Amino acid sequence: MSYKNPIRLLLLIITLAQVGVMAQGNTPQAKFVLPERLRLLQGQLVDMVIEVRNANSVSNLKVMAGGVDITAKFAAPVKAELDCDASSDYVLRANLQSLDTAGEVEVSFSLTADGANLTDKRMVTVRPFSMAGRSRRNIVLFIGDAMGTAYRDAARLVSRSIVDADGKSSFREGFFDNLLEMDKMPISGMSMTHGTDSIVPDSANTGTSWASGNKSFLNAVNVFEDGTDCRWRFNGITTAATQPFILDNPRVENLWQYLKRRYNYRTGIVSTAAITDATPAVQGAYSGFRQTRLEIARQYRENPMLNGAPAFDVILGGGADPFTAAGRPDRRNLIGELQGLGYRYVTTATELKALQFGQPVIGLFKGSATPAPGSNGITTAADVNMDVAYDKLKLPRPASEPAANLGAFTDQPMLETMTEKAIEVLSSSFSQSPFILMVEAASIDKQSHPNNAAGTIWDTIEMDKAVGVARAWAAKRTQKDTLIVVTADHDQSMHLIGVSNTPDDEYLNRNKSTQVTYTTPAGTSNFTVYGDSYSNARAGLPFNNASTGNSNNGGARAMPGSFAPTAVATDPAASTYSTYFGSPVYRMDPATGYPLNTGAGIRRLSVGFRTGDHTASSVPVTAEGPGAFLFTGYMDQTDIFFKMAAALSTDTSEGDKLVDLLKSTAFPQSVGK
Repeated sequence: MSYKNPIRLLLLIITLAQVGVMAQGNTPQAKFVLPERLRLLQGQLVDMVIEVRNANSVSNLKVMAGGVDITAKFAAPVKAELDCDASSDYVLRANLQSLDTAGEVEVSFSLTADGANLTDKRMVTVRPFSMAGRSRRNIVLFIGDAMGTAYRDAARLVSRSIVDADGKSSFREGFFDNLLEMDKMPISGMSMTHGTDSIVPDSANTGTSWASGNKSFLNAVNVFEDGTDCRWRFNGITTAATQPFILDNPRVENLWQYLKRRYNYRTGIVSTAAITDATPAVQGAYSGFRQTRLEIARQYRENPMLNGAPAFDVILGGGADPFTAAGRPDRRNLIGELQGLGYRYVTTATELKALQFGQPVIGLFKGSATPAPGSNGITTAADVNMDVAYDKLKLPRPASEPAANLGAFTDQPMLETMTEKAIEVLSSSFSQSPFILMVEAASIDKQSHPNNAAGTIWDTIEMDKAVGVARAWAAKRTQKDTLIVVTADHDQSMHLIGVSNTPDDEYLNRNKSTQVTYTTPAGTSNFTVYGDSYSNARAGLPFNNASTGNSNNGGARAMPGSFAPTAVATDPAASTYSTYFGSPVYRMDPATGYPLNTGAGIRRLSVGFRTGDHTASSVPVTAEGPGAFLFTGYMDQTDIFFKMAAALSTDTSEGDKLVDLLKSTAFPQSVGK
């Protein structure tokens, strides 16, 4: 057959191609719902899930793992609605399975679907893990939420640029007398934080990386994507009706449950956020969506990896609501249930400080006056974090930041106090077992979203004081048995742009401002400029390049201000509208040990924000203790999980000797360490 008309021939080819695609779309297909680069520890639990599409029947299943037939572990095929289409689909599950032989293990299956023979396989890297014959070690992991390099730099400059009564500064000629506690740790590296579906991550999928050793998608807590995600993840319908699809994603066990289940480790979480927020949740819960707060709280009480036992021995943070009967649709009083299991319950800093060694503890230091379930059926009506360090210290907020509102919760503990008590309880005589503890400074991130510079910097300082508590405790141990790791889940956009000489009466003045309006093809935007703008250049503020005329901006080469500039011809550092010259000047509050942010002679650090959200930048990692040398260099965030595990299960003595040698006076040491 020949066609003289090329148009008719082209149409025929397109039609035949479409028919082929339609035929292929109706062809049975099957696959493992496991990531391409699945990495596990020996014995680490994972849900093995097979999805079969476009099939009316499934039979003859055979599953092999490292040459071992594990078919019997799989339940019978269950009808499912995958991809939100009209096809006939099935799911086959073998929940909470493990691979117990170290090495590269091939996991494969074969099955028959509507007469078609289908196969799929994965190569799984199984890392060795055994504590037989090894002395037990502790781990304290610190997470500064959004604590990228600039945030550590800012905390250092603010907390270490202290001028004493004699006018002597602890930051002189570019050197610090005393670096941050996290700076003093001997090993440092950098961690890449990208997720499976976005280069810019959130706290859930980053936490999944360092808690479970595997990457996941935005908002996911220790689970992988699956074929029912279309029912909630891509359409935004996250309610009690769609929660079964949110909770059916394949789970992978985190290190906290792994160590508790296999080696009787004590476990703990501490956070200044609501304790069911994403970062603490990755130590104790499994969900496709981080906002399933009611379910996360339930899993803390009856954990699926621990046969229904509680996930933690210590829980300290905010967000009491999902643990109360009034805050839950099922009316369960999870606090009372934990108390019935021997947990002590505290709600104030005073009560926490009074705790003596003994049984496990749950401390929830802020919540709603009248807790209630959320209208979506998966969370509470309010999501209550603890107040930030700046407000707990009762420091006056700059004009552009919201005034403190502690309400009835005026006795909230600082993060260093929570860290001290968590370590005391976990290491106390109620158990001779070692422990693993996560401590989060949550509002570094939460204050960065609205570009509240003072709020975020003082929270980073609070974080560093908590690191100091752990370092001091570990240093006093007769046996050097505690690994301390400090890192961040992701970065945010704050950067350091110099210093500001803005006087207090302008810096704090909420009644004086200037309105800036600018128009682009996207529409008209406006921005309110307060007197603190030169200490905090928010993301919405136009910023003309002040150091060069080679700029896309026109007009005055500076930010808008709310007051007339002042300058001293003989001292460039004295200018109120120049951030380029000079060094910060702060004074210490002897009552709290924190720097003050107002007072005569203050010269504040000046910072700027480019966005109000997370960024894709790598974040610093510092480590100290047995196995710390593993954390040097550039690494993926999932490596942190395996490095912590290796520090527990392998002989690190030779590497530890090298770290001790590097710390000796035989080699150059940084000033201030």
